Amino acid sequence: MSTTLRRNLMVASAALLSALALWSAQAAMRIDRNLLAQGDQQWATGQLDQAQTTFEQAIRAEPKSLKAHMKLAGLQLSRQDFTASIPTYQAAIGLDANHDKAWLGIAFAYLHTGQDALAGAAFDAAIRINPANRDKLAPVLDKLNVR
Repeated sequence: MSTTLRRNLMVASAALLSALALWSAQAAMRIDRNLLAQGDQQWATGQLDQAQTTFEQAIRAEPKSLKAHMKLAGLQLSRQDFTASIPTYQAAIGLDANHDKAWLGIAFAYLHTGQDALAGAAFDAAIRINPANRDKLAPVLDKLNVR
């Protein structure tokens, strides 16, 4: 096989692999959006177990979806399943450490599980990321003696 032919085959293979990777990523995003919309609808109609399963499917389909992690964590928090929401929020923070809503969610989960020091640290992170959170959280921070 000539050097030119070999090089052309390598370039074509690389282009094909790149195109397949892009297609796969786009397909995963479509699945993620569809599952999130389905989960939102289930949540809105009170089908909480189904919504949780759907959000979990969305995470399995796209493990790096911050939105999917936040939806699941929010649902867990709203169901007062604070212990389960903590690792879900931790995963979201692992995807985006500057997401103040993830820090707020985990702070409230820590607070409700009696982990006041961790709650205070998480509230601090949420305020550092978005200083506007300080005024909104003032009553909570006063009770925790965090300011």
